[in-house]
Amino acid sequence: MRQQLLQKYTVLVARTGRTPITLSFTPISGLVILLVLLGVPLGWLGTVMFSLLQNNVELSQENRQLSEKAHKVISELDTIDSEIEILRERAGLSETDFTGSQPDAELSRRLPPRGGALEAGDALSLYSLAEQRMPQLSSLLDGRVKPALEETLAAEEAEAAAYPDGKPLNIPLEVSSSFGLRPNPFGGRSYEIHSGIDFKGPYGTPIVAAAKGRVKQAGYNGGYGNSVTLDHGYGYETLYAHMSDVTVAVGDTLKRGDVVGHLGSTGRSSGPHLHYGIYRQGEAVDPIAYLDLEYVMTLSDYWRLR
Repeated sequence: MRQQLLQKYTVLVARTGRTPITLSFTPISGLVILLVLLGVPLGWLGTVMFSLLQNNVELSQENRQLSEKAHKVISELDTIDSEIEILRERAGLSETDFTGSQPDAELSRRLPPRGGALEAGDALSLYSLAEQRMPQLSSLLDGRVKPALEETLAAEEAEAAAYPDGKPLNIPLEVSSSFGLRPNPFGGRSYEIHSGIDFKGPYGTPIVAAAKGRVKQAGYNGGYGNSVTLDHGYGYETLYAHMSDVTVAVGDTLKRGDVVGHLGSTGRSSGPHLHYGIYRQGEAVDPIAYLDLEYVMTLSDYWRLR
């Protein structure tokens, strides 16, 4: 075998009209030449393949990073949408007012699973949709949600100002007769329904409006004596009775704490006190429920009810 590899061969290459060329070689030298000739393209091909593989790895990493960023952007858009939905409900807007204004479900649908990669074109498309979505959300918030929410809050603020939870006297309140069934304060064995609460205090103590309202009645009013009725809106009215005098007139607009008169004993009264009543939708309700008081039946009430 060794001799065959070292054996010399001669090849005569004939050329028309020209001197033939003689090539002499051994098998082993021909093999070396072949390997050298093949090694050049194989080396170049390996370099190209390695470069392509490296570029593919880098592109995969970039696409994965784009995918993560897209997930984050869409997640933030979903959060904003959820917050706008809460504000929508708070503002009293119906879902039909928002028809066609929330395409974020489409954005979420086009995202790959968390950790998956996006094609470059898809990533750019999603970012483009997200950029379009941001102005839509801003317009929705400023143009529809914000004005409706401001209107709702203004209405709630107005209702809170009209809610009769203020105290009618700027002194410690002392209940002399409670709401509901009570013995006749003028004696006898009869009972009557008391439609308010009686607060006792020094004669001439200022009596103030429990909430913002308009004077509906002012002046002498039968058994209530000198009295004032305030209309607070939202179905609420308050009554201040048995006053020594009245300091307001029908049609006046009052704020919480404005003086309406002074404590007295006019009308059907057994002594200086304020009869204070609250009416909701025309029905008398217990004022204690609207005052920051922990009321326990007075001793005089207890003995009268025995």
